[in-house]
Amino acid sequence: MPVRWLKPSRILSIERFNDFEEFRPNDVLGGGKSTPLDERNFSFSRAILPLQDGLFVMQRSFARCVDANMGAAHGIGMVIPIAFHAIVNGCEMDNSMIGVTRGKIPTQGREQHPNTYLMLRFNSDMRHRGWADFDMGLAFYRMKAEPMQRLRHAFLDMFCVASGCGDVRQFEALNRPIQETLLGGLDTVLVPDSVRRARPGSFDKHRELVARLDEQVDLLGSVPLYSDDLAAALDVSVRTLQTATQAVHGLSLHQYLRLKRLWATRKLLLTANAGLSVKAAALANGFWHMGDFAKGYKATFGEMPSETLTQSRSR
Repeated sequence: MPVRWLKPSRILSIERFNDFEEFRPNDVLGGGKSTPLDERNFSFSRAILPLQDGLFVMQRSFARCVDANMGAAHGIGMVIPIAFHAIVNGCEMDNSMIGVTRGKIPTQGREQHPNTYLMLRFNSDMRHRGWADFDMGLAFYRMKAEPMQRLRHAFLDMFCVASGCGDVRQFEALNRPIQETLLGGLDTVLVPDSVRRARPGSFDKHRELVARLDEQVDLLGSVPLYSDDLAAALDVSVRTLQTATQAVHGLSLHQYLRLKRLWATRKLLLTANAGLSVKAAALANGFWHMGDFAKGYKATFGEMPSETLTQSRSR
């Protein structure tokens, strides 16, 4: 999805430059100097989306050499490709790779042609999730095609929602469900296998923790489930919860909570009052992308959510 398809809204701002002399770099991951390889055919655009936990920028760049002090003074930064190929600090980076920075890193890059990619800056260092466990520097993580495609689509959907949303309060209500989807996708890449694997003899402890997690979920009832909130309520890190659900159920924390939310939505549809819609039931349980929700619901229960609702009302 090119940036040019997005429109500005009360949530999303758009910047476009057709002249290199007017171009201004964005400091989401630090400023730097750009030298165009073809100044006559210059074009640049970016979409800027501030969220509760950070700042996300999607941009269409130009063929250039970049000399920058890249990264985030606080938190963690990353670059996620959409249509991308470049040489960064001597490393060839393509569509299958995510770049992660901690601290400010001297960076030299060469983009031989225009690229489209996301730049993210999270306010937290995300160590509580087990992400990118190094102190300072720039690291590259290669993703398998399917999870990378899911992650990319989640980001693109988020920007589309922001572009079409004129109600700030409505988008704020979707803010955490959207970010939970993105965090789950990034967990699959940035949490190392050593974190996911339980230590020998720890299964009983993990089973006890998952039982406490289930109790907490039951207490919350039909409300959106967020990994950070649940970890805080159980006085453990998200990283510890990830290891426990993987050890006990063979599922990532994101997959496990998603399954819990699907069952809560089904229960709501099966006991629906006359005014309940599928969309309202999904939103109440933290699902913000209706197409993805319907696909996951059918894969889990063998029927569309609308069929569940119709059957409930025919009883």
